[in-house]
Amino acid sequence: MSDQPIPSLRERNRQQARDMVLDAATRLLIKDASADFSMRALAAEAGVGFATPFNHFGSKNAIMQALSTRLIGQMAAAFERAAPVGDAIDRVMTMGRIAVALLLEQPDVYKAVVGSLGVVGPAPTEVMGQSRALWSLALGDLNGIAEDVADTGRAVLAEQLAFGFRGCLSFWIAGEVANENLAHIVEINLSTTLLGFASGDRRQYLKDRIAAFRG
Repeated sequence: MSDQPIPSLRERNRQQARDMVLDAATRLLIKDASADFSMRALAAEAGVGFATPFNHFGSKNAIMQALSTRLIGQMAAAFERAAPVGDAIDRVMTMGRIAVALLLEQPDVYKAVVGSLGVVGPAPTEVMGQSRALWSLALGDLNGIAEDVADTGRAVLAEQLAFGFRGCLSFWIAGEVANENLAHIVEINLSTTLLGFASGDRRQYLKDRIAAFRG
C-alpha cells in the first residue's frame, strides 16, 4: 500500500481543472503553433469558465511554462518506465534519446512550448531546477564518472547537461537544427559534456560516439 496521502476532493478538482486547461492549450497549439490564441478561446476549448485559466495560472505565459513542466515530467516518467541499465553515461544517453523522441512526437507544439521559456515574466521560472533534477535522475549514482572528479561532477554535471540540452533546443527552435538531426546534435553535446568527467575506460566510448556522429 502506498504511503502517499490521498488528495482531497478540492485538490483533485483543482488538478482536473488545470489538466483540462493544459490539454486544451496543447490542442490549440496543434492547430496553430504560433501560440496566438486568446484566453477566451482557451477557456472555450477547455469547456471551462472564462476566469478559470486566469484563476489557475494567471497568464498565458504561465500556462506555457506549465506545459514545459509537464513535458519534463513526461520525460522523467518515460525514463523510469524504461528502467535503463548501465552506468551514468549510458543512462544520460538514454535520457537524451527519450527526451528527443518525446519532443519529436509534436515538434511544432514543443518548439512553441520551449521557446516560450525565453519570454521574461514577472518572476523567475522553475524550469532550471526541474531540468537539473531531470539530468540528476539520469546520472544516478555517478557510476562511470572518474573518482577524482566525482565531487565536482556531483556539484555541476546535472546543471551543465541541462544548459547544454537547452542550448541544442534553442538552435532547433530557431530552425538551425532539423528534426532529423536533433538526436545526433544532442548526443554529441551530452558526450562532450561527459567527456571531461568519464572514467578512463568510458572516455574512448564517448570519443567514438562523437566521431561517429560527426562523421
